[in-house]
Formats: sequence, structure tokens, C-alpha cells
Amino acid sequence: MTGRPEHAVGGGGRDVVLDPSRTWLSRRELVTGAMGIGATLSLAGTLGRPGRASAQAETPQPGGELVYGAPTRFDTLDPNVTTSSAAARAFFHLFDPLVWEVKPGEFVPGLAEKWEVNATADQYRFVLRKDIKFHDGTPFTAEAVKFTFDRIVDPELKSQMAFSGIGPYEGSTVVDRYTVAVKFKRPFAPFLSSVAQSVLAPVSPEAVKRYGKDFGSHPVGTGPFQFESYTPDSVVRMVRNPDYRWAPSLFKHAGPAYLDAISWRLIPEPATRLAALRAGEVHIIDDVPTQDYRNLQREPSIQLLQGELAGSGWSMMINVTKPPTDDLHVRQALEWGVDRAAMVRAVWQGIPKPACSPLTSVMLGYDPATCNVYRYDPKKAGEILDEGGWKMEPGGVRRKDGQELALALYYRSDNADFTAMATFLQSTYQPLGIKIELNGLAQAGYFNAVRSGRHNLQFWWDTRTDPDMVRMLLYSANADGGTNRSRYKNAEMDKLIDDAAGTRDPLRRKRLYTDIQMKTLREAVMVFFADPLNVFAYQKAKVMGAVLDWSATNVLLHNTWLKR
Repeated sequence: MTGRPEHAVGGGGRDVVLDPSRTWLSRRELVTGAMGIGATLSLAGTLGRPGRASAQAETPQPGGELVYGAPTRFDTLDPNVTTSSAAARAFFHLFDPLVWEVKPGEFVPGLAEKWEVNATADQYRFVLRKDIKFHDGTPFTAEAVKFTFDRIVDPELKSQMAFSGIGPYEGSTVVDRYTVAVKFKRPFAPFLSSVAQSVLAPVSPEAVKRYGKDFGSHPVGTGPFQFESYTPDSVVRMVRNPDYRWAPSLFKHAGPAYLDAISWRLIPEPATRLAALRAGEVHIIDDVPTQDYRNLQREPSIQLLQGELAGSGWSMMINVTKPPTDDLHVRQALEWGVDRAAMVRAVWQGIPKPACSPLTSVMLGYDPATCNVYRYDPKKAGEILDEGGWKMEPGGVRRKDGQELALALYYRSDNADFTAMATFLQSTYQPLGIKIELNGLAQAGYFNAVRSGRHNLQFWWDTRTDPDMVRMLLYSANADGGTNRSRYKNAEMDKLIDDAAGTRDPLRRKRLYTDIQMKTLREAVMVFFADPLNVFAYQKAKVMGAVLDWSATNVLLHNTWLKR
């Protein structure tokens, strides 16, 4: 069960009273103020990275069904509950966010046509479009926004990704039918980035009331496609929403999508997924197999969409509560004892960059000085273990007070990257006297194990656009079954995270994220391996107008059409 901060328990579901004396900022002022670092740091890339420039010059041909090869099953079709990045990608087609983030810290209207934030970033006001309906025909209003946010912080929902994204939420007030005010218990500058994510997208209150706990099998949103059917572990099918007239300005047209339907086929095996693309059985795949990347670059029938992932890269969470990884000596030995460059070559063929930080290098607030904290030094790793009382035994495994230095590594056996990472680390740490016990499990068994804390080690990566994503990884309230699977609880870290999220001073915010990154490394809460290059592939002659967002996370298909 997700751990929850005191601000969420009893906070959601209540109307709040906003302070009318506070200074409010316009949307333009907000871009250079509340988002802090976004005003001072420049990153390349915008939301629209078209797959083929030539496709933009052709006249779209409406109709047809696009088949998308997804790498993993969806845990649920409820955006407010999911912990699946693959599902969150699909949700951008079933649901609309309140705003869209087109560059780091720059936003355009979505379901909200305008918004304001007060000077201390603890009160937000959204004015909604008046012409929008959910797929069930019910009107989209301020009540739906309040309902969704209150639902996310309800402990009964057991939300994780959305719960982390909504931060120190206190409550919402329906000002009028199309205006909602949101209040936080303390300043929360990343909120616009949060509501630009699909996991905080408004859901139909009537549908939730109708389906109850089964809403995750009957999702109802406002997006350009509406849910038709779901065959578990096989395919999710969505069809065009004919009433859609509210696409954001970043797309080429505001009306209904060109495609009749999208089927998200779940194909876990990378080689099978790629073979399906080559055979024309699917039109687009994500998670392109690393071993095929170089060849695909030269394959004339395939087009790649790619970018450096925004968020947190390939890494390993260390359970700081379970012996023997409750010992800092053991955790620091794991940091010094891995050759990240060799791992990148062995696991990912040298394609991504070695990682140093909980933030990927394209993220606002990333500090390159994190790469100076640890380097590959197996001798130093051994010395640290010796200092901690972990002595090498004749069998090649260290012991302390009769306890073997054996670490349970849990990972998804249906993920080729995780499997390769696990075997690499097992061989890497073995000469140091660290025994890595491999526990590769299918999705359901894996989540049950790591959420209950049976692991010493588990792998992680995730996509986010604001550095407040460290809240998911390191905040105490997200331990004990939540996204903080290091089960790390530290009041000083919590304060750093809250202070960084609460300040509008860009330089102070950057300093605070540096402190967070360095504290994470000093306490060896996680080991960071590589910043992923996120790669999608599609049929070059068939698929037109596919767009990759600036964070290299989502392929957006509202403008996409199939050439016949």
C-alpha cells in the first residue's frame, strides 16, 4: 500500500478557501517564474518532433486502424492508478491533460484555456473550456477536476504515480461551473508539469461512480480516442472520438483524429515485436531492441523516432531497511564496485551515456558534478567492505557476524534489459565477495515482491518532465509499498524536496536539487547506470505524422494517418 503524507489524509475531498489577498501571476509570468529553472536553463527540443518532415506536406488520408506494438501489459486502464509508463503513453489518447508541456517549463492550453498561480505557488486557478464532453456524454466541468484530484489522494484508491505528482494537495474549490481553484499545504511550483501528465488527467465522475473498482477496465475520458475493448495481456482497442473538437494548438488540426482506431498490441518479447513491425503486422513499436538499433538505422523501410529520455534513467534501488543493504558500507561498495561504462557497452552496446544522478542529463536541475562522486574502483569497494566488518571467506563470499553478504535482486524477467543488467551485475560484484541472488519474475509476481519489500535490490527507470520526480524516488511518504522502493525515510531529504518544489527562485531551486542529488549519492540510496535513449520505430512508407514529445517519452497519434 502506498505510504501517504499527513497532508493527503483528510486533505482530499474538502473544499478549500483561497486567500483573495494573494498576488496572482498570469500564464506568461508563470512560465518564467513558478517553473523556476525553466527560465534560466535552455534545452533543445519541443513537443513536436515529426517522424517525417515530408509527411507534413502531404494531404492526410482519414481512416484505417493503426496497430501499436507495446512492450508490456497494462496494469490498469485507470490513469490515476497506473504505475505503468507504457499505459501512461496510451492514456494521452484516451484522456486530455489540463495543460500540455511543449518545452521544459513552457505550457499551452489543454482542457484549461487559461490558468493563474499565486506568487507563493500554493494556489492555482484553472479556467476550463466550455465545449468539452466526456466519452459517456457527460459535460466536462470544474466538478470533474475536483473529483479527480480528490480521488487521487483518497487512500482507498492506492494511487502511486498520480499521488506522487499531485504533491502536497490540500483540496479544490469549484469557483463556478468552469473554474476550479486548487490549494496546496505548502508551495508546489511543479504542479503545471504534473497536470501535463496523463496520470493526472480528469476522469468522468459518472463513469467512476458507475463502474466503481472496475473503472480500470472501462476508462472514460475526453481524449481524441475512446475505449472500445480490452483483452487482458493481448490488446487494447480504442476508436476515434467523432465529437472531438478541442485538440491543443500544438497539433495541426483541432478536430477528430484521422485514424479510425488504434489497437495497442501487447508484445513483451522484443524480437517478436520487431519481427511484427518488419512483417507489417504492427505499424509502430516502442522499446526498440538495443541489439538491433544499429541495423535499423540503415534499414530503408523503417523510420526511427528517438531522443534522450527526460526523467530518471536505468538505475538500481537499494532497500535500506533490509539486511545487509541497511549497512551503508554495503551500499557504498555497490556504488564503487560497478563499471558503468563497461555496463553500457555490455548491456546497451555503448548507445546511451553512463548515468550519475537520479535525474537524466537533459533534466532541469541536473548537476554534472554528480559524476565526480563515484568512479569504478573495485579496490576501494573491497576496502569499504573490510572497514564495515565484511570479511572474505574461503568460498569467495563475505560474511559478518555469521551473515552471508547475499543480496536478493528482483527484476522483471520479461524485460530483456533488466535480465542483461542482472546477469552483468552478478558477475561484476562476485569478485568483491558480494553474492547477487537473481529473482526474475513476471510482472504480477515482481510487483508483489518489491512492494512488500522482499528485495535488497530492484531496477528502476521512469519518465518525468520536472525534477520534482525525485519525490517518487526519495520521499518518505512514498516508501512502504509506494514508488520509493528503497524504503528510504529521511526528514532532511523530505525538507529538501519540499523546499525545492516550493521555491520560485530559479537559482535556489537549482541549488536544492544539487543538494538532493548529492545526498542521494552520499547515502548510496540508489546506483545509477545509464541515461536511456528512448527509441521508437515505425513503417516508413505507411505511417505519416507521428510525433515524439520533447521528453522522448510519448508518441502522439492525433495527427497520424496511414498512407494507402
